[in-house]
Amino acid sequence: MVLHALSGTTPYIVSLKPHSIAVSVDGTLVVSWDRGGRLYSVYDDGVTWRRGLSGQMIEKRRAGIERERVLLSGDAAGRVVEAAADVARATLERMRGASWRWTSPIDQVVAQEARALLALASRFDGPAARADADRFGLVFGRVGILPPDQYLSLVVQATEGCSFNTCTFCDLYHEGYRVKTPEEFRQHVAGVLSYLGASASLRSRGIFLGAANALAVPMARLLPIFEILLEELDAARRGVFAFVDGFTGGRKSSADYRLLSHLGLRRVYIGLESGHDPLLAFVRKPGTAADAIETARAIKAAGVQLGIIVMTGLGGERFAEGHERETAAAINAMGLGEGDLLYFSDLVEVPSTSYPVLAADARVRPLTREERLQQQARIRAGLRFTAAPPQFATYDIREFTY
Repeated sequence: MVLHALSGTTPYIVSLKPHSIAVSVDGTLVVSWDRGGRLYSVYDDGVTWRRGLSGQMIEKRRAGIERERVLLSGDAAGRVVEAAADVARATLERMRGASWRWTSPIDQVVAQEARALLALASRFDGPAARADADRFGLVFGRVGILPPDQYLSLVVQATEGCSFNTCTFCDLYHEGYRVKTPEEFRQHVAGVLSYLGASASLRSRGIFLGAANALAVPMARLLPIFEILLEELDAARRGVFAFVDGFTGGRKSSADYRLLSHLGLRRVYIGLESGHDPLLAFVRKPGTAADAIETARAIKAAGVQLGIIVMTGLGGERFAEGHERETAAAINAMGLGEGDLLYFSDLVEVPSTSYPVLAADARVRPLTREERLQQQARIRAGLRFTAAPPQFATYDIREFTY
């Protein structure tokens, strides 16, 4: 429900949705919170801040044709949270003042709901946000990465860390790999629901089963996890989404994936990165393109949708030709179609990883932004689909926070 008002001559728009409340002030400032009162986003004069439950905040602004992104935490993130809480307090005060006038029809019950949600948001200031982020860490640990279409899903962690953690370009998983027992996982789910409270409504796109490649867990240990998802989170209705790596995923048959689909599995994401085996070996990613193809086919045969992730710029100029040709061939062999997703993700060289040193030692010239776009275009030009194609999308890991 969108409500319009004036405070003196200043226009306000209050947007009430089943999962959030947003306030627009004078058409230039827009702040939104979830229904638990936690800040979600701020837009002010061309700059956007999006806060994750973890307390991290992404600042985005345009710089010519490029988009600048800065990861904020600590005091820098706290200042944005404080400013947003001030907006909630000021709006609430104005609502109660004589100069406030609703300019669209409004039910008084709805007006009271807006005031109650703004009062909640006004208390989410810097200290409250820091305490909330600490609690998030206790409940979730660290959420390494999600596919972009899952940013507003409910995340639950069946595993910790990555089962192989050898990829030279990845710095997402620092802890050792471990699978939670059914009892631990049930307690974790209860903790997630208790922590989120009303904020869970904003994270209702589906259930994302973490961490790095949760579906690598053997079936005997995975089935109890899915049974808990059914019992506690209504997984069959809401749908379950998860990563699996290409080489471990092939250890499950299409019958296994079909069984998981009956328990709620809707889409599996595979980080193919490249179909060029020499490049996969160079970046120390286990498995081969054939492994990823086998896994993808088993998943498709089970009637489960796929999300395939391709990395542009990986291996630079040295591996470009093979990467483009054989990645297109691998995707063509997977049988993607309508309902599937094909993500293109630019390589982001993280200084703390070994990839920059590895590439420098091998005299690998990195691709420019224009060359990476051309590489994506050449891969796409080599794709062939027998029916409706999958949806193409961009996957920028710098945009992620949960």
